Amino acid sequence: MNLLSYNNFWNAIIGLPTTKKMLEVSLKRCSSCNKTILEIALNDYVGKSEKCNSCRSFYSKIIRFWIEFLRLSLSIKREKVERLLEDPYAKRAIITIVKSFLHFGIRKPISIYAPFLVVWDFTHKCNLNCQHCYSNSGKALEEELNTKEAIEVVNQLADFGVTALAFSGGEPLIRSDFFEVAQHAVKRGLYVSVATNGTLLTKENVRKLKKARINYVEISIDGASAQSHDSFRGVSGAFDNAIKGLRNCVQEDLCACIATTATKKNLKEIPAIIDLAEQIGAERFTYFNFVPTGRGKELYDQDISPEEREELMSYLLKRISNGCNVTILTTAPQLARLAIQCQGEGKEMAMSMAHMQTIKVSKKAVSLADFIGGCGAGRLYCSLSPIGDVHPCVFLPINVGNIKEKKFQEIWLNSKFFTSLRDRSKLKGPCSVCDFRDICGGCRARANAYHGDSFASDPGCILTKKKVMYNS
Repeated sequence: MNLLSYNNFWNAIIGLPTTKKMLEVSLKRCSSCNKTILEIALNDYVGKSEKCNSCRSFYSKIIRFWIEFLRLSLSIKREKVERLLEDPYAKRAIITIVKSFLHFGIRKPISIYAPFLVVWDFTHKCNLNCQHCYSNSGKALEEELNTKEAIEVVNQLADFGVTALAFSGGEPLIRSDFFEVAQHAVKRGLYVSVATNGTLLTKENVRKLKKARINYVEISIDGASAQSHDSFRGVSGAFDNAIKGLRNCVQEDLCACIATTATKKNLKEIPAIIDLAEQIGAERFTYFNFVPTGRGKELYDQDISPEEREELMSYLLKRISNGCNVTILTTAPQLARLAIQCQGEGKEMAMSMAHMQTIKVSKKAVSLADFIGGCGAGRLYCSLSPIGDVHPCVFLPINVGNIKEKKFQEIWLNSKFFTSLRDRSKLKGPCSVCDFRDICGGCRARANAYHGDSFASDPGCILTKKKVMYNS
């Protein structure tokens, strides 16, 4: 019996006055140590005893009981749970999930009270001219948020409970105040990353990133050679500089990633790009779905076919299963579906977490995929433009509010468009009746780019193509 499948039952339990009261109390801060009872319970579970005794209450013991109950139900090793709970950012996310249960109830897929991730296009300015740039970057915009406004953005996100903030662009390292704003985000407790073209990752800048305690650096590399990469990026020498930047990050022991947007031009090079990541010592590789938006609107013909996408994801899953030296991530929500379809006879299988990081879990824990839910645009994460507009994701540039005019919290919780994205019954076409609707949901950005409708089916999915062919 899979207890996670009974979401109506769990909603009834959460709706009980005593349960609701316990959840509310768990989020209250102790007047002595300023930690929540939930934080104390999580620390107790991993053996970190607190000096403050006033907040170690009966509620804390109940929380520890439920952690162990869920762990055993999902057949997750205690060591894995302990490693997770020792991570301060994971604890921040767990607090958000508890708030989510109180605000939204238990849903499939889950809706989050405060986004796990906000991707911030920190500037429109860029030193490259990439063919597939989603933001059509080039010159800085006159209305871009100034330093004071940027600091206020960070404060709003941190106060609301956002877990991670990713600086993107444009090229974020071009802005002279990048390190000041990023360091402030770190001090406010956010997991901070930067997505860069890598050309400005000089030894000096990488040392600054390390000193600022940036958690993660993602470097875009779209070919296994200078010839293929530079043709994408529009500037000669971009590949060599990006590789130097990646090596600089590895030498400074920064968590570094190669990010590749898959198109027909570089599809066959992706195995070699992953090999390159392993050789240099990068910790991660991310396969980005191509979305024809921004300058990418000129490249519809370079999008890979549903069959090619399926083959690529199968290759990635095999590479994960065989023991890859880099962690493989993807923005293709179909990976979760394919992982479940391809699960073998072993006790564990690879599962995509919110179509980002892929981890190995017990087969009992596969039911979590229903809650993680694939595409998380407007549900698990969102993006900010250089001028403060809030979008569901960087590839789905639909403005739902501006942070200069409304508080971020108000926009996230009350946007009608976000509310619709959180409801999978709003989907249309093959995605609306797919057996994997809750697990995957299709890429909403691709649906919008191809059909002008964010709730249409994702044309890049093999199941969409089969259903269209069957019904035609």
